[in-house]
Amino acid sequence: MNSQLVILEKRLVEQLPAHLLGGKLELTLEDDELLVVMHVSTAGAAGEDEKRRWGEQELIARLRQESRALRVQLARAIHHDYGFIVSWGMRAGETLRLFTSNATTPVMTRLAREERKVLDTIIAANIANTRSAAISYIIRAYAHEHQDWLQEVQQLSERMAQLRDQAQGRGEQQIDGSDT
Repeated sequence: MNSQLVILEKRLVEQLPAHLLGGKLELTLEDDELLVVMHVSTAGAAGEDEKRRWGEQELIARLRQESRALRVQLARAIHHDYGFIVSWGMRAGETLRLFTSNATTPVMTRLAREERKVLDTIIAANIANTRSAAISYIIRAYAHEHQDWLQEVQQLSERMAQLRDQAQGRGEQQIDGSDT
């Protein structure tokens, strides 16, 4: 985590109420958008599968409403101080809900006829109303099905970035050491 995110995490932990911090905050910075996912405690939640998921969704809905004014205030302050657009989400148990997605990025791609046919089938089935929405649906479905693998790849990518930074730092130290 870069130093800006460490500072932002500390700031948010100090300003968010304890009941919204059942676990560590999850901060993700992409371009100028900061995604903040609050992990809330599900200590009182009980039940099996569907009942538990329903309880997690209810908890998230209630806490989302209760924290709305504070989240807006914090988002405005972060935007003012850092220039980041802030998106919010909450995780309760196995349920993740993203509340805001402020930024979408257009992505250009070339698709073969068969690939376009898949998108058009999703549109014909009323799952999506545009090819763009169909692509988003496919990506979300894939990410859901392969979340463990994607998480592992993301962790490995982060580790590779850390190793590159370390190697670069060592290279700079050697260069600086030869100048003296």
